[in-house]
Amino acid sequence: MRWQSCICILIYLFTFLGLTDTANAQYGIKIGATMSNLYFPGDRPKPFDGYDIDLRPYLGYDVELVQTNPQSPVVAFNIGIFRRIELSPRFGIQPEIAFSQKGVDFSASDYEDIVYKVKISYIDIPISLSYQYLKKEKALSHLYMGGYCAFKINAVKKVAFHHTHNKTTKLKSVKDMDYGIHAGVDYKYLIKKHSFLFDIRFFLGLNDIFISPESWSGIYKESHKTKITGVNISIGYEWQ
Repeated sequence: MRWQSCICILIYLFTFLGLTDTANAQYGIKIGATMSNLYFPGDRPKPFDGYDIDLRPYLGYDVELVQTNPQSPVVAFNIGIFRRIELSPRFGIQPEIAFSQKGVDFSASDYEDIVYKVKISYIDIPISLSYQYLKKEKALSHLYMGGYCAFKINAVKKVAFHHTHNKTTKLKSVKDMDYGIHAGVDYKYLIKKHSFLFDIRFFLGLNDIFISPESWSGIYKESHKTKITGVNISIGYEWQ
């Protein structure tokens, strides 16, 4: 993660902690799972070397054996903190900062056991506009949508062919930043000024996450744009 990204995160944190009147704000923590995979927007390019989508420019030659396999979502851990600020009785704004892992799984076992997983670790900084559509004595629920930036911490691929041990390789082909949109719903069970919550969020990346390393220039042709989509399922605790 470059120093420019660290500065952006620090500025966001100071804004996060000092935004508006604290009397109308709630704080919370969430923990859960992220399920994600890759998608290729727009029309697919004309096939070359027998592939509609070719990830070799970004992941290396070994992906050639598995990239035609169906994708499986990578299931990984996420944890974050958030602050909800009430703008009106029904509308609010919610900045967050979280750690998450996203990627794709091409592992297969049709003819032989093959492990091929890509995992990218990010610091996510989402911000959402929420609408309270349900309010009862002991329950609240919000619909929300917004956008996010994600700053890469690390990116690796884990590969094992022919019953060999997993080999983990750092990827230099993943861009330092991703961004996208998200939408979701939460449900909160209230206990005085505290609440336990369940949250489900769908996200759609808008940035091409890969760039071909300079050392591979001329070896492979540039392939189609590759983006990340997925869902976060979390539980959490909120207090005022």
